[in-house]
Amino acid sequence: MMLTPLDHPLTLLLVPIGFAIGLLVTLFGGGGGFFYVPIMTLFFRVPTQVAAATSLAATLPTVLIGSIEHYRRGNVDLRAGLTFGFSGLVGALGGSALSGFVSSVVLKKLFGVYALALIVPMILTSKSRLGKGKGRQGEQGSGTISSLLIGSGFGVLSGIMAGLFGTSGTASVVAGLYLLGLPVNLVIGTSVVVVFFNATAGFVGQLAVGHMDLFLLLLLSSGSLAGAFIGPRLLARIDVNRLEKLYGIAFILLVLVFGLAMLLK
Repeated sequence: MMLTPLDHPLTLLLVPIGFAIGLLVTLFGGGGGFFYVPIMTLFFRVPTQVAAATSLAATLPTVLIGSIEHYRRGNVDLRAGLTFGFSGLVGALGGSALSGFVSSVVLKKLFGVYALALIVPMILTSKSRLGKGKGRQGEQGSGTISSLLIGSGFGVLSGIMAGLFGTSGTASVVAGLYLLGLPVNLVIGTSVVVVFFNATAGFVGQLAVGHMDLFLLLLLSSGSLAGAFIGPRLLARIDVNRLEKLYGIAFILLVLVFGLAMLLK
């Protein structure tokens, strides 16, 4: 399948959509796949497998630039990032292999269930963090045995979701980093690094079992690259304590909306 402007005149809107997502995900964490897939499947009627492969391809340049920019600004916990990232590689390859055996309709429903399930730990952790005023790295840290277990578990889960749904596993990564008690700026920056691992492995796996739409990829990437370059610069100007109060709530609402849309439509 190759979508063109003649098939859907509004496909050109994917350029500003890509810019907005590239800006938001590098400003608030992740890689964009969680938003790309629902947008392409719900509004442009792209089959889920095609949307997954295209989403992962469009995510790669975004998170590469975002990772470099966040690292330069001290927004990355390398130990946590590597723990999540390498465990995510295993999950992503497995998820990509599974996607070839599941229909688009079933994948869409599974995506909705997955998104809604992740809200529970996010709500519980957000309540605790807000009660303390902000996340503190010392509460859990990234070097304890428990943190390694949490990182590995959520890393594998995020990888499976990346390979299976083409979402880059952002929701799982953010939920796991939140549970570690990292400050919100480290949650954001480290999640972008982890998503780079997931997107790379998931994309390699999708090449073998999926179909990528090069036209959609060009539109999304052309906008998202510009957004990814600007996002970390804007984050540096935002007060972390103020962002902490809004970040968890905003992320939970976004996951809830997209999860329900994929599950019910």
